[in-house]
Amino acid sequence: MRFLISFLIILLCTEVYSQQWQRAYLKDDMTVGVKNVFSQKIDKPAKTLINQLPGFPVAVPANPSFKNMRNLTLADMNDDGIVDIIFAVDSKLYVYTYQGLLWQQSITGTAIYPPSVGDVNGDGLPEIVQVTGGSPANGRVYVFDRQGNILPGWPVNFNNNWILCAPALADLDGDNKMEIIVNERATPVGKVHILKFDGTSYSSNWPVLLDGTPAITPSVADVDGDGQKEIIAYSTKSRYIFGLDGQIKSGFPLTTAPNQSYSYQSPIVANFDDDNTMEIVGATHGDAPIFYVMNYDNSSYQGWPKNVPDSSWTYSTPTVVKIDNEWKIFMSRPIGTDTAKMLYGWDKNGNMLNGFPIVKSGGLEGYISVADIIGDNNYELIFGSNLIDSNGFGFIHAYKMDGSGELNGFPLRPKGFTYMNGVCVGDVDGNGKTNLVALSYSLNFGSEPDSVYINVYDLDVNYDKSKVLWGTYKGSNTRTGDCGDIMAAIKTDYLKKTEVEIYPNPVIDILSVSLNDTRQPRIIITDVLGKIVYNENHLNTDNKAVNISVSHLSRGFYNIVVYDNFKIVSSSSFIHY
Repeated sequence: MRFLISFLIILLCTEVYSQQWQRAYLKDDMTVGVKNVFSQKIDKPAKTLINQLPGFPVAVPANPSFKNMRNLTLADMNDDGIVDIIFAVDSKLYVYTYQGLLWQQSITGTAIYPPSVGDVNGDGLPEIVQVTGGSPANGRVYVFDRQGNILPGWPVNFNNNWILCAPALADLDGDNKMEIIVNERATPVGKVHILKFDGTSYSSNWPVLLDGTPAITPSVADVDGDGQKEIIAYSTKSRYIFGLDGQIKSGFPLTTAPNQSYSYQSPIVANFDDDNTMEIVGATHGDAPIFYVMNYDNSSYQGWPKNVPDSSWTYSTPTVVKIDNEWKIFMSRPIGTDTAKMLYGWDKNGNMLNGFPIVKSGGLEGYISVADIIGDNNYELIFGSNLIDSNGFGFIHAYKMDGSGELNGFPLRPKGFTYMNGVCVGDVDGNGKTNLVALSYSLNFGSEPDSVYINVYDLDVNYDKSKVLWGTYKGSNTRTGDCGDIMAAIKTDYLKKTEVEIYPNPVIDILSVSLNDTRQPRIIITDVLGKIVYNENHLNTDNKAVNISVSHLSRGFYNIVVYDNFKIVSSSSFIHY
């Protein structure tokens, strides 16, 4: 009898504590599958002390087969100085403000990657570049203005083939217009295209051929120190570096399959030695997957590569940041509900950082954000998971970089999977507080329609853009993966906080705006009701002040915002009397 009672207690405990969760994985056809896994954790209600902004999460219909990866994009589309939420799901492109839908547009094909944003046509305003694919293939490259209009010459398609993965945007010829670098899947090979702002080819040297399916979002940087940018593009089998003339650089292609193959692990480029050449950081899957750092000539950087533990296939795209003048590299791997090493941090020479690897349940193949999200002048790692619990709630984690564990209030518990995505860090409602913005999705396999959820968490901590070292896919909205450009943008944001001055204040007739180093300023003045009373672009060639006549304005308080390349460099107020 005592044995029977003990057996029943064990059985009851097993029923209470052993929960069937789901672990996501990516299949060869680019769709997401799940495996049922068991966890000894009790499924608590998915509640958190950290709330979402009013009106969020937003839910939109998902494609039944292809799910989003690499999250979404934050950029100011309506010129109010506040970033908006830009994302594409299935065959629609959406722009949301914190107050609701700004606009949406139908697109041909299926979108799974986030849009890239930059001044493509040199008009001083941001454009949105979105690519699509689908099954049957119906790939397109779109360029939209900030109001949702398709620019002349777009969309472009290449026999309807998939465009993989996201577009990279860069000014390759110094004409203040951005070229668009995209991959075409032209089975059994791939092609890399460089397109000009009007949809035409960059030159007769493009497109160029790859030896298989394109595997990554291209990266763009002057890798070999020749004064011109190179295009880094991989097939599933080989690494390539191309010059702007379309010629393959010496030492490439580097074919590594089947031991090391490539899918979605878009590389990041950094100059670890402050010399004329750059290093390339990435991960692989295959028979013997590795984390690697490669020199510009395809040789391995000192201390690298590192074998992925347990030969785990990983689609991790690296995060590379510089803190206190020291380079730090972060990559991850997939695991299940068992506790194991899953997120790794190294210095540039491959030495494990103190407090790493992070040991927890649930693996990771999305990108890893780095920011100070609690205002203590230290940095946290913010990332998703490949797990949902038995109630269908996923995870957003935030771990301290010093190895002391997860922040209080985390993990956050959005509805659905955060698998293959990540977290954007910004101020979505313009109140000066930090928001975490993350895409998640349900996966019902036809039993009911799937949804994509846009989650916006309010941390109630002062937002400091200069403390966001890595806050989106590939570190910037242009997706070039060039750490030099990413760091320069952060430094510029920090330095320009006090660089713009306005005087006199109060003012009667002429308001002077001292622009200092702001090269392409856009000045917007609004009244207390938010009505725009002045909105002009300027060209600052000699660091002189801009004089604005305000004599026609009514007496009262006014707000003035100065932008440079779509980034706020000054926000203040003045009195007119």
